[in-house]
Parts: sequence; C-alpha cells; structure tokens
Amino acid sequence: MNAKLLVLGLAMLSLSTAPAMADLAVVVDSSQTMTTVVDWTSANDLTAVVSALNDESDMTVKIQDTITHATLDGVKLAIYGMDLGFHFLGAGNAYTANGVFKLQDALGAGWDLQADFTSTSVALVPIGGEYRLEVQGTLSTMSGNPSILMGSDPWVFTGDMHDGGPGNADGNLLTITVNGPGNYDTGGLVALHYPVYGNFSSLQDLFASLGEGSVLDNGSVHAKISPVPVPGAVMLGMLGVGIIGLIRRRFA
Repeated sequence: MNAKLLVLGLAMLSLSTAPAMADLAVVVDSSQTMTTVVDWTSANDLTAVVSALNDESDMTVKIQDTITHATLDGVKLAIYGMDLGFHFLGAGNAYTANGVFKLQDALGAGWDLQADFTSTSVALVPIGGEYRLEVQGTLSTMSGNPSILMGSDPWVFTGDMHDGGPGNADGNLLTITVNGPGNYDTGGLVALHYPVYGNFSSLQDLFASLGEGSVLDNGSVHAKISPVPVPGAVMLGMLGVGIIGLIRRRFA
C-alpha cells in the first residue's frame, strides 16, 4: 500500500511542478517588419501585407510557460517566409481588420502555422508627441484545418539557430517541438505596432494619406498561440498515463 501511495504521490508532484499543456504557448516575435499597402480603394477600404523589413530582419519562435513566462525552447529564423495580410474597413477611428497569418520554418516545405485573424482593436495611440498604429486581435483555425499548428504530431519547427537561452526542451538546438498540436486551435493573439510620424486627427486621416505602394516601416509583430485548456477531470485521469509533456511614406 505504501509503495502505491508513493507512486501516486510522485505522479501528482510531477503534475504540479511540470508545466501543463494548457500553460505552454508558441510565441512569435519580430521587431523588424514593414507593412505595404497593396490595394487602396479609399481611406475607408484598404488592404496591406506585412513582410520582413530587409534581408537582415529576423524572427524568433519560442515555447513559453504562460505562468512563469520562462522560455523553454526557441529558434531564430534569419530569413523567413510569412503571409500576413489585413483588410481594413471603417471610418473615423472605428476600423476593423481581418486577414490571415501564415509562417514557414527554415525548411520552407509548406506553411507550418496557419490562422485566420480577426481584429479586436485598431487604434492610433499617442506616445510622446508622436503616434503608433496598433492592430490587435485573435487568431483562430482556418476552415478545413485541424489546428493552427500544421503538420505531424509532435509539431516540429526548424530554425536557423538556437534562440531559447538555456532552454532546449527537445534536445535539438535548431528545433522546437510541441506535443499534441491539435489542441492549439484558438486563443492566439497578434499585435502589430508601427510608429507614425505626422499630425493625424484620426485613423481615417492617416489612411487617407496613404496610397497603393505606401509603406509603414520599423514595426513589430507579436503572435501567441495557446492550446485549448484541458479540463481538470481529464488532467486527473492523465495521472495513470503520465504527461510528456512609423509611418515613412514611400510610393511605388
């Protein structure tokens, strides 16, 4: 009996000290991006795409504990393939933005991350006498896809170099690995920040100053993909199995 209690106690200790799947997030960051207007119908209706600022721009993709914010593993992409676009609609300071977010790893064999984007906020924020264009919203699974993280289980994302500090959860300096990627189908957040230079009374005023080919540069992109929380009853059941657990206008 004592032996059985010891085994159960060790299992419960393991569960309490190791991060649960619901506490792990895939975090994507780049501070060197540009947004180019590719279709400008009017100040009330325009489409823009986000890309690397130049050949020296890089991006990090990390696994992070959402409770402690510790980085468990991470890689850096020296050159990355990204499809991030937004369709802005609105007037005055009331705008929405919808689009897609796709990302390739260093192998470039396909889109390893795919999501639909829906804005929760599009704002022109005053900061120290200047402004910053901020776009924030949620990421969700694209129609027909099983999750945001695409590919096999476990999900393996390859970079050009390690960027996880001392963290190297999967033992490979060039990859990060996520078990159960099918659970990562909602809860993502993406934020774009772009400095804006000039006097603009509203978002519509800013967008009216743009045209097809205009560029907003020196911006940043931050995305966070989290799994669906695992119900407590399921977590308890796992005890018997174990856990592995800015605006510089340029016209074309």
